[in-house]
Amino acid sequence: MSNKDDKQGFSGLSDLTSDTRTVAQAQRHASPQPSPPQKPVFALLELTEWPTLPAPWSSVDDGETWVWGDFFLTFQQEPKTVLDLTMEMQGTKAERGAMTYHYAMSVFYRIDRNPHGPSHRPIMTIALEQADMGMLAKMLGNQAGELFQAAGGSTMGPLMIGLFTGETRMNLGDYNGDTSRQSVKRRFFEILGRQLGVSGRPKMIGDLAQAHGHPETGLPAKKKNPGCSPVIFLFMGIGGLSAWGLTFI
Repeated sequence: MSNKDDKQGFSGLSDLTSDTRTVAQAQRHASPQPSPPQKPVFALLELTEWPTLPAPWSSVDDGETWVWGDFFLTFQQEPKTVLDLTMEMQGTKAERGAMTYHYAMSVFYRIDRNPHGPSHRPIMTIALEQADMGMLAKMLGNQAGELFQAAGGSTMGPLMIGLFTGETRMNLGDYNGDTSRQSVKRRFFEILGRQLGVSGRPKMIGDLAQAHGHPETGLPAKKKNPGCSPVIFLFMGIGGLSAWGLTFI
C-alpha cells in the first residue's frame, strides 16, 4: 500500500473516530428522558385510632361494591361505627352516638395492587354525617346552653361530608345537595376521584357480599361464620382493640 493509500486509510479512521465522538458527545448532552410519575402510596386506616369511623362492610341494606383503577370501593347505607360493632361483640348494646352516618363509602386497594401487601384494611372512608346536638349537649355539660343557642334550637346539626384517611380526619363542609343515594354516591365519587387520582369511570360489580371471591378485588371467598360483626373485624385483621379497654378473640 502506498503512503497515499495509508494516509487515506488513516484519514478514514480519523473521520470515523470523529463521528463516533460526536455521537457520544450528543448523547451525553441530550436531555434525559422523563421518568413515569410515581403513584402515591396511601396509608392504611388504623381502626383502633378511629372508634367513630363508619365500620367497613356495615350497611342496613346489601350495599354495593365498585372497582376503580387500583382500588375497590364499598357503598354503605346507615353503617354502624367501629365502636358500635366492637361493643356488640362484647355483648354490650351500644348507646346512641353523637354522630349519625347516613351513607359511607370505604376505599380499599385491590389485593394484587396493594403496596402494603395483602392487607384488607381500607385507606379512606367518606361519609355523609350529621351530629346530634342533643347528645353533644349532654357530653359538653355546662356548655349545652351555648350549643343549643348556636344550633338555633334544632336537635340535629347540618348535613356534612367527612373524610377519614390513614393520616387524618377532614371536615369537607356542609352538604346541601339531594340526599338520594344516587346523588350522594355521585358526590362521593367526585371527591374520591380527586383524592385517589384515578381516571375513567368506576364499575359496579355487585353488592357487598359479591366483593368476596371476586377476581377484580382479590378478596378471598367469604367463609360461613355466625354473625357479621366478628367477621368484619377478623377480616380486617384488627386485634388491638384493648386500647379501648376491650378484648376479644
